[in-house]
Amino acid sequence: MDRITHPLGSDPSSRGSRLTRIGRRLPSPAYLWFLGLLSVPSMFFGRLESLEGFVLFFLFGLWPIVAGLVSGIRSETDADTVDPIEWIDIGDGATNVRASVGTILTMFQPIVAVTGLLQFAGHVPIGLRYRGRLPGPGCDESTVDYRLPIEGQWTVVNGSPDRRYSHSWSILTQRYAYDLVITDADGRTHEGERTGPDAHYCFDEPILAPADGTVVATRNDHRDYHRTDGWLDPLQRDLRGNYVTIEHADGEYSVLAHLKRGSVTVTEGDRVERGEEIGRCGNSGNSTEPHLHFHVQDHPNFFLGMGLPVQFADVVTEIPGSEPVGHDRSYIHAGQLVSNRSSETDERPD
Repeated sequence: MDRITHPLGSDPSSRGSRLTRIGRRLPSPAYLWFLGLLSVPSMFFGRLESLEGFVLFFLFGLWPIVAGLVSGIRSETDADTVDPIEWIDIGDGATNVRASVGTILTMFQPIVAVTGLLQFAGHVPIGLRYRGRLPGPGCDESTVDYRLPIEGQWTVVNGSPDRRYSHSWSILTQRYAYDLVITDADGRTHEGERTGPDAHYCFDEPILAPADGTVVATRNDHRDYHRTDGWLDPLQRDLRGNYVTIEHADGEYSVLAHLKRGSVTVTEGDRVERGEEIGRCGNSGNSTEPHLHFHVQDHPNFFLGMGLPVQFADVVTEIPGSEPVGHDRSYIHAGQLVSNRSSETDERPD
């Protein structure tokens, strides 16, 4: 789950910090890093020495740094490029450096490495299932009445049905995933310094069921990492951290991740109603600071589900400096302030 990353098993080129811009605009070859693991058996078994050449694929683990440098050059030379999250405080240079280094280091963490392999492998059955015609906005609309899974006004810091602004486009499960935080009038996600999860406005805020459904999977015992300055939890046991997966219709499952430890109020088999509290926002799993990761997929298995585009019902969107706009149904995009129509008068932190 995470650029705040996303969880969740996010794109290897963007896993370090959901908030950093690394690899957001470029296609990611970072998945090729996982092919380097094929060289490991050759280190122990002489008869498999033919696999030694795969060790070169580990060099693709440097892609986050290369992508970040190239993206930075592009942003300086392309005056017409508009970054929709420019107004959000995503940390200083040191935070971004730590995120980049953390991205590379976590790729050698066994759980993260195995998860990456599973995600990479999961693309095969997804591609076969759709015969190359993957779901997209406009042509694969859901009939489920989804609401934003939050109370009050939050900020979309990552995610969009538009490829240019999706932080996880190359991960099919999370192609249409969102990272949500709470920001103040200055675009900051936290009060004072980045001293830990408690300093962030969204930490411990209630997370709600986006639609009626049945809980199919949960986790509630993963720790919340105490650092929020760009580093990832080196002891993470699940990229999602604490999470809830809900079946809403045939072939539609929502995933809500990075929840606070001990806050999940539902268990497998429970029936939940739209707007019911299911947990609280945390900093667990593959996360650099507290946020909610949310996406909808077509399969209950985290690694086999294709991400689905979602329009939210009765949603209010706002770009800082403009008037809020209410929608009966609408997609949301990175850089927007969003709320449910019933809570559109809620104010942001000062």
